[in-house]
This record gives sequence, C-alpha cells and structure tokens, in this order.
Amino acid sequence: ALSADQLATIRDNFNFADRDGNGSIDFKEFASLLRVLSPSTTDEQAGAGFSMVDTDSDGQISIDEFVTWWQQVWWEY
Repeated sequence: ALSADQLATIRDNFNFADRDGNGSIDFKEFASLLRVLSPSTTDEQAGAGFSMVDTDSDGQISIDEFVTWWQQVWWEY
C-alpha cells in the first residue's frame, strides 16, 4: 500500500501532466510528460506507452491508471 506522502507525490506528477486540468491525461499530455522524463522519447514509444497505461482503452489516462503505472515503472521496490 502507498503512504499518503507517496500518493501525494504521484498525484502531483499526475496534475503536472494534466495540462488542461480536466482530471485525465490524453495522449498529447502523456507524450509531453514522457519527454520531460526522457527527452529522446519518440511518438511511437509514447504511443506504445499510452496504450499500456490506458488499460480501459478510453483514450484517457485516469488517476488510478496513472498510479498503477507510476508504481510499476518509476519506483524501485
């Protein structure tokens, strides 16, 4: 389980990526976030990543999908 501090950090990163503040991350916002984290990210890599994170395939990344992805990809246990 995540601590309150860990969840707050992930939520801050989600809000940073959610540029239009609509409560979800679209492909353009996700690609921009990836390029902040890894400037050499290609559109193809961003597309593949977006498809993996958008587990319900609705074209948007929800906070729950983002939390799951962030834990799997960016944190070492």
